[in-house]
Amino acid sequence: MTSRFGRPALASLGEDGVPLVHTEIPGPRSAELWERDARHHAQNSSMPAQTLRIVLDDASGALVRDVDGNVYLDFCSGIVVANLGHSPPAVVDALRAEAGRMLHFFDFATPPRAEFFEALARTLPPSLQTLQMYTTGAEAVEAAMRLAKSYTHNHEFISFFSAWHGRTLGAMSLMGGFPLKHGYGPFAPGVMHSPNAYCYRCPLELERESCAVACANFIDRLYEQSSEQRLAAVIVEPVQGVGGAIVQPAEFLSHLREFCDRTGALLIFDEILSGVGRTAKMWAFEHSGVVPDVLIAGKGLASGYPISVIAARRELLDTLPFGRPGAGASTFASGNMACAAGAATLALLEDGTVLENAGRVGASLLAALREVKQRHPIVGDVRGQGMLLALELVRDRETKQPVDPGVGRELLTALARRGVLAAAGGHVLRIAPPLVIGEELALRGARLLDDALDEIERSQGLQHG
Repeated sequence: MTSRFGRPALASLGEDGVPLVHTEIPGPRSAELWERDARHHAQNSSMPAQTLRIVLDDASGALVRDVDGNVYLDFCSGIVVANLGHSPPAVVDALRAEAGRMLHFFDFATPPRAEFFEALARTLPPSLQTLQMYTTGAEAVEAAMRLAKSYTHNHEFISFFSAWHGRTLGAMSLMGGFPLKHGYGPFAPGVMHSPNAYCYRCPLELERESCAVACANFIDRLYEQSSEQRLAAVIVEPVQGVGGAIVQPAEFLSHLREFCDRTGALLIFDEILSGVGRTAKMWAFEHSGVVPDVLIAGKGLASGYPISVIAARRELLDTLPFGRPGAGASTFASGNMACAAGAATLALLEDGTVLENAGRVGASLLAALREVKQRHPIVGDVRGQGMLLALELVRDRETKQPVDPGVGRELLTALARRGVLAAAGGHVLRIAPPLVIGEELALRGARLLDDALDEIERSQGLQHG
């Protein structure tokens, strides 16, 4: 299939000579179409989209092409949804076939839903075999909050610094200190925030070598001092994604498991971003061996088709009022199209080949980024797991003062001019390529990032390392 502009399909081009940028950013056709779009679109789309103003045409694997014919390396998996690369043929074929039968009929059972549920259940432990589908991550987070209240008959929640759970009111109440939550209060009552295991910027100002994971133990003090002992759930991302690829240590998660068992609260893992192979295991919690009471998944679960899921024990999901008929219904949740895409996605992950590639290439990419850090004083920290990595940018390594937000936007633009698309623009650059990316192409992206950092350091007057 050709692009809408008659160009050969991206999949037929191969990886030699890419990425390839032959116009200014944005190119003339992008600039024209962006202006047409902006006449009607609100100005509150994502910062990378607003900064780059490129208009995308097609994508395949780890490559994305704009309407001017520029070909980019995708270092963000389209905001961490294209885990298997863009438009995997098996998923596209499943969607085409299902669209020819039926586009949507509320939440009625369909053959694809049974297939999807069975495939998803095979990836999960025995305690997470009952499923409820939604459309977005935030919608599933809100459902998990209702579920926790329903099952425990309590109303309090503990989440963590740097947490990101969505933009709806309940999810935003769980959110850590992101400016995007400012101006929308008051938030839902009964939510408390505890320190996360952000070792580079320890909230308790301790050193990792001797801290004994004190941030985990702090939750006990929070519960004693700030709670009325009506705790419904603790919700945590095993790897904080939007917060900056912050990997919560196994000891941290183990303590949360013990704490929840002791207090009767549910332990909820939000793996909307970190799940479906992103950390080189199917689920990020597998690295720690800690199993939650409730798992929330989404994003990469259907290769870009809108989908989210909560998984739990049947007794949790069936408890009233959450288990009442209609209480879990959602207009577009569990539709046959979403289930067909989800089943096809899981089939591609089943033999472990993609996960193995993510682990191997992710380790090589992490090593390359650590070498980049040695050459660039603007890079304060490099961290991550699997294909969920990050660079934290600072003005000074000693003080760890973050760079100004404008520097992040400059870096996004410098990367795009070199043919690399990223999806963050603050002082943390998240790097999350498709899990199927080859090692050579991933390392090519790291070299282009190295070059872009040279440009940024010169513009900021920082001495090159």
